[in-house]
Amino acid sequence: MNRSNYLHQIRSAREQLMDGGQLPEGVLPESIQRSWERCIETGLAVNLRPETEPAAMQQLNELRERNSRLLTQAQPEMESLYSHIANTQSMVILSDADGTILHALGDQDFMSKAQRVALQPGVSWREDISGTNAIGTALIEKNPVFVMGGEHYFEQNAFLNCSASPILDPHGSIIGVLDLSGDHRQPQEHTMALVRMSALMIENRLFNAGFATDITIRFHTRPEFIGTLWEGIAVFSPDGKLLAINRTGAFQLGLDEQQAAGTEFESLFELSLPKFLDVARRALNSKSMLVLKNGLRLHAKADPGMHTLATAVSMPGAAQGQPAVTEPARAELTALDRLDTGDDTLRRALQRARKVLEHDIPVLIEGETGTGKELLAKAIHESSQRRQGAFVAINCASIPEGLIESELFGHEEGAFTGARRRGAVGRIQQAHGGTLFLDEVGEMPLPLQARLLRVIQEREIVPLGSNKRIEVDIAIIAATNQRLRERVQQGLFREDLYYRLNGLRLNLPPLRERTDLPALIERILHDDLGRKDVVLQPEVLDLMRRHPWRGNVRQLFNVLRSALVFMEDRTLGTAHLPEDFLEELTDGIESQQPVEQPADASWSETEAALIRQALTVHRGNMAAAARQLGISRATIYRKSRRLNLI
Repeated sequence: MNRSNYLHQIRSAREQLMDGGQLPEGVLPESIQRSWERCIETGLAVNLRPETEPAAMQQLNELRERNSRLLTQAQPEMESLYSHIANTQSMVILSDADGTILHALGDQDFMSKAQRVALQPGVSWREDISGTNAIGTALIEKNPVFVMGGEHYFEQNAFLNCSASPILDPHGSIIGVLDLSGDHRQPQEHTMALVRMSALMIENRLFNAGFATDITIRFHTRPEFIGTLWEGIAVFSPDGKLLAINRTGAFQLGLDEQQAAGTEFESLFELSLPKFLDVARRALNSKSMLVLKNGLRLHAKADPGMHTLATAVSMPGAAQGQPAVTEPARAELTALDRLDTGDDTLRRALQRARKVLEHDIPVLIEGETGTGKELLAKAIHESSQRRQGAFVAINCASIPEGLIESELFGHEEGAFTGARRRGAVGRIQQAHGGTLFLDEVGEMPLPLQARLLRVIQEREIVPLGSNKRIEVDIAIIAATNQRLRERVQQGLFREDLYYRLNGLRLNLPPLRERTDLPALIERILHDDLGRKDVVLQPEVLDLMRRHPWRGNVRQLFNVLRSALVFMEDRTLGTAHLPEDFLEELTDGIESQQPVEQPADASWSETEAALIRQALTVHRGNMAAAARQLGISRATIYRKSRRLNLI
């Protein structure tokens, strides 16, 4: 059935309900049918507008404070997801476990339109309030949900296409929902895959942040998937009891993630946790093998946190009957070594970073957005004398100004309205014995800069609402995409704090200036995305070399991740590349090969010459010309009409 006929059937079903009839069977997908039936049972009238009012700003701030951990870990992934769908009449939304929207970002015109139906922060989109919708229905179905146009129970929402996926906390409970909503006239075939992938990445970030000091085992049946989105993660207490496990890990071990807590390490594996950690300690960064009770052989990586020496263990598939863990085979590269893919400018920065590894010298990393500042900060931490401690990151620009102080310093019970009942430990205290990473430090409010300066000088903190001083032992790495010295001159950043943070300044080059693009692509595909089998067509690499890369390494990662979703075999071709990547390629003159033009030719004339040249080469074949230029057929038609070429 085509889309038009399907939407007509939905309209007929809606009219039947309005006339007092029954909801016909078989018109809607099963999950949507169940949702409509629940709405009818709740007493929601299909022809009425839901009465929804956004929460007052104070209530919204309190709600965000209660969900600050989720917000902190979700916002980077939301920004990454939005980079795929920017300028497509879409928005990315995060809700809490009750369906109330906490944060949204997207195209301004579309967000203004969405506000007319209260699709905005502070509004609850629970199904029993807002009818069938991706956020509320995903919460009840406990599964990803796609709601297209007229499938929304209330007709006022029929202009929306929405994909949503629940986000689970480390114990398997729903903590929120990630949603991508857009104009129903825009193609949405692949948005669900992107939303599900982003939700999993948020879950892994929550996992890593929540158990930085516990014994973490990362595993997979294939070694190349360790350290990627698809790895299993299990956290154990020092006495061998399972504290938490992610959904991928629970699936691999055959556990119910919500009921797995308390499972003994020895009931799963062929050896005790102390024995495993002992061998891991001696193995350091070498490879070993770990066998489960059921005979399954897993490649694993141990991160003992504060309890013992951080190590990496892995095991090739071995026959049953072999020792559960074998001795070291060979040493691996350090975290800083793995970042070195051949660019001279980056290599010099890494060499300078190595000189301060055994000293608590503050490091200031400067570079454009997306150049890998947090990756470098993590590598410095993992290579330093503090690698056994926690790496705690906080983005000073993403947390509301009213919450950042409690986020950094923690607070006592009742310190302010909406504060947690038993208080909360701040990020600085969480980093005790390890490293505190302050991203976008130039955005820190001036009053908070003074408090941070005192922490650096006195090595102690005072939580909000408390008089008790707590000693802290931390290394500090700060990062900014601005010239911090210029912020000082503008009076927006304290000069004394600038000199405290600027013990060693490292500058990361933008991707367009790096000389190691092929090696960097290979590292991202192999190490970050777990795909050693991918083959890039030569024209793809050529397009990537010519691209301006305004989003730098983060944009490259997102482009590759998106392309993998669309691939059907091992070959990555131009057809798999996101359209916005291809359009961006032709929007800048620097990304094109030179054509013969007068010295004073405008960009429109140059662009016209490029398109005309490609059409001549391919004898008017628009599809072939578009492939040569690295743009979609829709784009070449649009540009050709604008330039009067057709």
